[in-house]
Amino acid sequence: MQAQFQRLRMPAERFSAVDGRTLDVPHMAEIGLIAMEALPRYYLPDEQKLFGTDLTAGGLGCALSHMMIWRDIVQRCSDGADPQAPFLVIEDDCQFAEDFSEQLLTERMSTVPEDWEIVYLGGQDLLRRQHQYQVGPGVRRLYKGFRETTAYLINDAGAKACLEVCVPMYWQVDTHLNDESLRQGLRQSKGGDNDFTMRPRGYCLWPAIVAQQREGFPTDVQKVEHD
Repeated sequence: MQAQFQRLRMPAERFSAVDGRTLDVPHMAEIGLIAMEALPRYYLPDEQKLFGTDLTAGGLGCALSHMMIWRDIVQRCSDGADPQAPFLVIEDDCQFAEDFSEQLLTERMSTVPEDWEIVYLGGQDLLRRQHQYQVGPGVRRLYKGFRETTAYLINDAGAKACLEVCVPMYWQVDTHLNDESLRQGLRQSKGGDNDFTMRPRGYCLWPAIVAQQREGFPTDVQKVEHD
């Protein structure tokens, strides 16, 4: 990351991540950060967990790390920062595209609807349906099949919305952010549920301008390596 920031002449502020292996999970459930209903699946053997969805120690650390940054953004805006200002959040395994630049990001953001609260610079379309939600040149609306938090722009309203929808935790953070049907755990569908994400109001850039580095960066969030 240091080498990429230097190449891009991009100033960055580092936040130390939360180590999920050190967390008192039962206490987190008692105070409402984790849903009590999620504990049985958290304690399942890794081979029985649903990849990319069920909570893991690394997944908890990842979620709390993002929450810490969202709280910081809300505090900065409360202290006088422009609430419409975009904050770029980047995980430490982010790989910027070769042609990435501030100018490119500005150009790509110019086609994003003005109501955005979070915009992902890349990610995974697990259900292969995101093309159905194209809203402009190179911009797609978020829906329940989108995953990853490698790099995204977020504003004050987005940070507040993300904090709201991610607590209590039933699943990994990117599931909470994008799949509204799972935010209250496993519930029978009432019918008529939105496929796309209403809160936070989010979009992703396509084609992506970042990717997740996987060679040389073994996952500490998932139970096994990515396929």
